[in-house]
Amino acid sequence: MNLTYPQFDPGSGGTPPYLAGRDAEQQALRKPLLERLHKGRGTGRDIILIGPRGNGKTALMHWLQRMCEQDSTLDVVWLTPASVRNDLDALANELAPPAGWRERLQPDIVRAGIKWVGATWKLGNHGSSLSHLLLARCRQRPLVVLLDEAHTLDTELGRVLLNVSQEVRSRSPFLLVLAGTPGLEQKFNEMDVTFWTRSVKLGLNRLDDAGAGAALVEPFRVHGIDIAAGALQHVVADSQGYPYFLQCWGEALTERLWALEEENDQAQRHITEPMVMAAQAHVDAVRTEHYESFRGQIYKAGLQPLAAAITKACASADSLAEHKLHSVVRSYLQEVSKPVDDTTVATLTESLAQFGYVWRPPAAKAIWHAGIPSLMTHVLEVERKVDREWK
Repeated sequence: MNLTYPQFDPGSGGTPPYLAGRDAEQQALRKPLLERLHKGRGTGRDIILIGPRGNGKTALMHWLQRMCEQDSTLDVVWLTPASVRNDLDALANELAPPAGWRERLQPDIVRAGIKWVGATWKLGNHGSSLSHLLLARCRQRPLVVLLDEAHTLDTELGRVLLNVSQEVRSRSPFLLVLAGTPGLEQKFNEMDVTFWTRSVKLGLNRLDDAGAGAALVEPFRVHGIDIAAGALQHVVADSQGYPYFLQCWGEALTERLWALEEENDQAQRHITEPMVMAAQAHVDAVRTEHYESFRGQIYKAGLQPLAAAITKACASADSLAEHKLHSVVRSYLQEVSKPVDDTTVATLTESLAQFGYVWRPPAAKAIWHAGIPSLMTHVLEVERKVDREWK
């Protein structure tokens, strides 16, 4: 297999060849929480990764999964809402210890009233039984549970899981890490588990220029390929630090390298500005398709005019103070003759946050950020086109 070029994967949930610009988040995941597990202690708090789609939450979760798998003293379980099917017994079987542990855990399992039917655990729909099961497992080895796409988790099952986590991590070496879109905060509120606000919350924004550059430079450097300064500057600016677009650029540039190698019968070791310009059309097409998917969902929710109004308010900035954002929403409601009240304003704002159009990172103080600035521009241009055609 020819491995002269890096393998970029812009697909859903793909792992980048180099995880760039997440040093602070990696450090927060590595210390002090994992160190507490090594000492046989609970972590005290869950960890929540929040960010718009495409910002690299799943990639960071996969990094943590690999780190745990390389640690012979830890166990790690990867979950998604689809894998547990909104069913407590399904969740229990995902979290149950390996079959070889059954005899060791038998006294604890019997005491908790948990049954072993065929090859599956039966908890009788009792969350307390899941707590006993996890406590028994964590007495043998520390356990890290990673739940991706947590914003789609069933509300009742999520309530059980968070309550179980609170109990288990207070008594044994256990860590729960959840990742989801900005809609995850609203999902937690629906679960009515107020203690989630005391979790370690890590907001994943777009990468800064240094991180965005490293995401491309490092994978190519490993393969002996350099990128001209002008070419890199163009790609970084065009990607806006959005990890998904950076992977698209990496894939497009790799395809250009392959094409030139076939033409010249020689491996290419330099990425030039003309090569970047030649790859631009492919990236633009992928981006437009990506944006239209977003815009279609926003349109279906009846939020496109409001989204366009927010873009106008942002002007050339990619952030907006909360009071200004709410002022735009109120003006929009008045314009369309709908009731103006705090609840409606908050609901519409959160609806756009669920699409990643705007969002408020956990550490931001009443400041809302654009998910992707050029997505906002795209939505505004489409809305203006609709207005022109209507007139």
